[in-house]
Amino acid sequence: MSYWRKILKPLLADEIGTIYQHAPTRVALAFPNRYSVGMASLGFQVIYRMFNQEEDFACERAFLPDDVDAFKQSREFLPMMESGDPVGNADLIAFSVSFELDITNIIRFLELSGLKAWRTERDDSDPVVIVGGPLTSSNPYPLAPFADVICIGDGEEIVPIIAEAWREAGSREEFFELLEGRPGIYLPDRMAHEPLWATAPKEKLPAFSQIVTPHSELSNMFLVEAQRGCPRPCTFCLARTMYGPNRNNEADDLLACIPDWVKKVGLVGAALSDFKHTKYVGRTLTQRGVKLGVSSIRADTVDTELAQILRDGGLRSFTVASDAASQRLRDWMKKGISEADLLKTAHITKDLGFSGLKVYMMIGLPPENDDDITELIAFSKELSKITKVAMGISPFVPKRHTPHHADPFAGVDVIEKRFKRIQKELRRDLELRNVSAKWAWVESVIARGGPEIGKAAYLVKDNESFSAWKSALEQTGWRDEFADNQVTLEMTPGQVLKPMPRDVVLGGVGD
Repeated sequence: MSYWRKILKPLLADEIGTIYQHAPTRVALAFPNRYSVGMASLGFQVIYRMFNQEEDFACERAFLPDDVDAFKQSREFLPMMESGDPVGNADLIAFSVSFELDITNIIRFLELSGLKAWRTERDDSDPVVIVGGPLTSSNPYPLAPFADVICIGDGEEIVPIIAEAWREAGSREEFFELLEGRPGIYLPDRMAHEPLWATAPKEKLPAFSQIVTPHSELSNMFLVEAQRGCPRPCTFCLARTMYGPNRNNEADDLLACIPDWVKKVGLVGAALSDFKHTKYVGRTLTQRGVKLGVSSIRADTVDTELAQILRDGGLRSFTVASDAASQRLRDWMKKGISEADLLKTAHITKDLGFSGLKVYMMIGLPPENDDDITELIAFSKELSKITKVAMGISPFVPKRHTPHHADPFAGVDVIEKRFKRIQKELRRDLELRNVSAKWAWVESVIARGGPEIGKAAYLVKDNESFSAWKSALEQTGWRDEFADNQVTLEMTPGQVLKPMPRDVVLGGVGD
């Protein structure tokens, strides 16, 4: 029995909202990860609907198998979801990429589809490979060796541009000519630098789900976007710079997007508690018997009324972000959250009967030292005396298009040492989960690297590990240009002290 019949067809049977369409131009919308991960991506679902709304276009989805090695042994080509036809039969393969570490999955996906990964090794008989999503908006360059077209910015603006150019073009080259210079379009073969982002006007929003499935990581949840962008000035976050300007949707527009049969709704936004309609929308939905899901809520805006609405919507634990180990670091990166805000939230959620508080935390900011970790440990113990706390700790990863672009990564050894100390001193007080320091380092390399990172990804695709990445980066000649930069708390985020060039230092000694 084929992979499509055995694995994908049963998933299709459980979906609501699937689009089956026939048209002259076929698009394989690819998510370079598992089905359950891809179907939790609101952006992926929006692009699926938009391509299917274009005249003469039919769009199907495609995902990586859960077990890539087992699929390889089957000697099948990767199928499109709706029809089971090979991905390689599509005219366009459009990737939606959310995560830096999925760069190797793009290569695997293309090869499982029977295609060459390298752009220069494909020809007019192959589908055009388009790559978009949060990763390309943050840093498109590592994807340049593989993509014919890279999309940067809001899909609501870019999909119509691609569809129009394809309909008008008489050849592949003419298609690229018609795209060149358009908003949000980067052609690695023709352009030296990325363009400005394509930004969708508020009239083209809100984004909302097309398909609901029990097999998503957000099981049976209908997603709707309350806001795009963020009004807050947090210096480490891409939401303000990459998705700006902040666009808030109207409450009635949000509610009109949600079908009457939906039983669970996830409100999407970078700062939901700043969204002026959160309480109204939440209360309206809970009165309809709809369960609510939300991303983290800013602790400085939590009040009893909001927490009550979320509890009535079925929320069992409350999630907030502290984002730095100490108050001085939160102030430095303009987080705008205080210990008093976090303590207030803990008391409110305890009084309302929430099962506990989830706290997101970053360690490894450049000015961080042992005193900051001491403060984190002491405050976490204080918080855990109020309610049950689960803390998720991630290493700080500097990103392009933020003030921290040139900050050094703290170092694997430094972060692991601090993880161990936190675990030793807090393991009896709260639940701790941490992200690998080694893979955070790889993420930081991809997040700020160039085309050479794509070449390194190709070298590790069949046997990916931390040591394989280090070896591959060495082979490609990569060097960490930010490693010796220095940042102090007295500097404004975005300022760094660069080391003096070696020849200048030597010259000074000899004078």
